[in-house]
Amino acid sequence: MKIIRVLIIVLSVVLCTISCTKIEDFDEKSSDSTGVSQMENFPGTKKTSLPIKWDVSSTGGVWNTTFTQEPTSLNPFANLDDSHAVITGIILDYLFFYNFDKKEWEGNIVDSWQTKVINTTGEMELICKLKDEIFWSDGVQMTADDVVFSYNKLDGNPDLNPRNYQGHLIKMEDGSEKLVVAKTIDKLTWKYIFPRQLASPELQVNTGRIVPKHIWEPVLNKGIEAVRNFWSIDTPPEQLVSNGPFLLESYKPAERLIFKRNPNYWKKDEDGNSLPYIEKIVSSFVPESNTTADLLKFQQGEIEAYGLKGQDMASLLPDAEKKDYTIWNGGISTSYPFLTFNMNPALGDDEKVKLFSDKRFRHAVSCLIDRRTIIDTSLNGFAEPCYHLFGDNNKYYNPKYETPYKYDPEKAISLLKEIGLEDKNGDGVLQYPSGKDVTFSLMSYSQDTIVHDFLNIILSDMEKVGIKGTLEVVDFNLWIQKMLNTYDWDCTLHGSSFPTFPQQWYNRWQSRGNLHYWYPKQKSPATDWEKRIDELNALLEYTIDEEQIQSLYDEFQQILIDQLPMIPLYNKYTFSAVYNKWGNINWDSKHSLGDDLRRTYLKNEYREP
Repeated sequence: MKIIRVLIIVLSVVLCTISCTKIEDFDEKSSDSTGVSQMENFPGTKKTSLPIKWDVSSTGGVWNTTFTQEPTSLNPFANLDDSHAVITGIILDYLFFYNFDKKEWEGNIVDSWQTKVINTTGEMELICKLKDEIFWSDGVQMTADDVVFSYNKLDGNPDLNPRNYQGHLIKMEDGSEKLVVAKTIDKLTWKYIFPRQLASPELQVNTGRIVPKHIWEPVLNKGIEAVRNFWSIDTPPEQLVSNGPFLLESYKPAERLIFKRNPNYWKKDEDGNSLPYIEKIVSSFVPESNTTADLLKFQQGEIEAYGLKGQDMASLLPDAEKKDYTIWNGGISTSYPFLTFNMNPALGDDEKVKLFSDKRFRHAVSCLIDRRTIIDTSLNGFAEPCYHLFGDNNKYYNPKYETPYKYDPEKAISLLKEIGLEDKNGDGVLQYPSGKDVTFSLMSYSQDTIVHDFLNIILSDMEKVGIKGTLEVVDFNLWIQKMLNTYDWDCTLHGSSFPTFPQQWYNRWQSRGNLHYWYPKQKSPATDWEKRIDELNALLEYTIDEEQIQSLYDEFQQILIDQLPMIPLYNKYTFSAVYNKWGNINWDSKHSLGDDLRRTYLKNEYREP
């Protein structure tokens, strides 16, 4: 699957309202003499020094944190909402990880790898060798057979996991699709056979869904249903045979997760000591609706780190020295919230679908979003307006491709008239040509009232020009069902990270993708622009020449910015407070905290004698 290393510890940094009463002489809208926003050099905060250097330490300490989403299953192949990652993201390890500083792949559990093109067939092979010191938690050595079995029989099983199966298919030049196959070479070596040459085969196969063959194969032999029911939330922790830095010790639903250090984890520090240093992670459940719980827990010393919301800065920054914590400045976020409208005929309202499918309507909505006011009133300057769908973490990003449809109510009114929407009866609400009012619901799964506040700002500005919208807050699981199965929604708020690779988020950009939110799982592209995006996505996946990639990617960006199937809102600035008793933090928006807590350690002066 085309995913980059998932961060084990997710620090929530949705920046909300902030009172700057105690932060003097700071203008959040200004820049210094170099043109860099002062948010990048916020007084009293600390930035990670690059290149990152790690201290050598020893084991000890308990890291306390929280989680907000209960897993519906621990099965990485049958859990469609990915909530399993709360646990599996910690206990299972990845093949590769992407070094954002060097902008290149590095091996994780893979020791070495090479690619080879078979000239006679046009196929490409990615030959990988596993590190030889990796053991499953039951003491059995991990081998190439585990990787091949997991890839071919589970992750690439269309009956078990049709969503991930799509990522195992390669589109050929004649439009047909062929399967990527993994084959064992020897105990530690295997190869992936691609039916054609790829630009980034590592991205294609990188995954944390590798499980022990000796545990899962007997289950598969009983049938697909047995596999679907395997690793349920009731599975005893000791039966979760894993290879990650931490092992699950206990799980009490709606209460807490406890992970313990894996004493046989393969990764070592520079002196040859086993990682991780932390003995345990204790993660307490906090419902997302309880928006102040994490802040209170941090202030009371009950959790070790806290991803600041905007309103927290004024109260946390003055107390940092007295309470012995540091606020780390993570810089601008690599993700953004966006609005998207339902263009799926399954919605069952032809007028709405036609309207939502008209790019002029989406342009008008973008012109009605006062991003600066949202930032100043709800985020109080701790963000920047976002007008693009890609960021500079992608080396092919071109900053000129940003939407020209910025806040401009007059332009919005003009576009709506052009579509044929008008207030026919003088009641202040626009009507379709049929005479029906133009109304829609804006769905969100966030329970954060600050998010509700800025969504209501958007709805209020839309109502001023005659579009009547209502906010609909739903449970996350219901949101998933509506987005992936029932399609009974009008507009929704969601979030996305900037793709690091041209071909990343194939499941979102391709018209057949189930995360192509506005109209998923299309049998054939519904529009010419979606057809071209499909073509470009394929070309980017298989093009090797750098100049050609840039040209194709420019067109890719231009189409998406012109069509705006996702209407971006803002990029937030990220800050996290961490108690000073912990070393090797080195966190920012592109680097996980303490190398996913593998290198974080309890400082000697805070240890009991």
